[in-house]
Amino acid sequence: MGLVKALLFFGFVALGLLAAFSSRNREGSSYAVNAFLVYSIVLGLGAGLSQHEVWPFSTWPLVAGTVSKPVTHPRFVAIDSAGREYQIDFRAWEPLEFDELMAWEGLSFFRLDTASRDRVAAYLLSIIERARERWAAGSQVDYFRRYLGPLSAPLFLGHPSYWDIAVPAQTFVGLRLYDETWDVEERSRDPSKVSRKLVYEYRRP
Repeated sequence: MGLVKALLFFGFVALGLLAAFSSRNREGSSYAVNAFLVYSIVLGLGAGLSQHEVWPFSTWPLVAGTVSKPVTHPRFVAIDSAGREYQIDFRAWEPLEFDELMAWEGLSFFRLDTASRDRVAAYLLSIIERARERWAAGSQVDYFRRYLGPLSAPLFLGHPSYWDIAVPAQTFVGLRLYDETWDVEERSRDPSKVSRKLVYEYRRP
């Protein structure tokens, strides 16, 4: 199987080089480019349908599977001195990438002792509070879009841009972490069908 994958990969590289060379020389370029495109499409579909990796064509096992019923996801919210809660814009966590942060939380956060968890929460709070202050002052900085702007590659998953509507005016003094649970089909009919369980809270001393 390893030999077959190697041959398929080298075929991909060879056709790609042929297409690039023929395009430069304008001789038979359309045939070479079309052959490369067809080969790539067939190989990509073959990897997906057969569920066998043929690098660089992936079966994407990361996102394959059946959604559980119900499903539970973590959610951080910020709080002010009066205990009011605010949604946190996913861009406010930058330079931390939001989905990677949530994956780390699920794997490692509650393995820490209480003092370590509080130090982590204090660090995260400082990041989002600095972001809130910048955005409230009109100097939003998107860390991942600072060079290419709208031409930048999107993050892996889409998330609501809460602060495009309004930036919270109150200073953040703490974080709350909830486990939110819902049934996918039920919530598609009624977005309010979500239960929340508070699993951690931090307030700045």
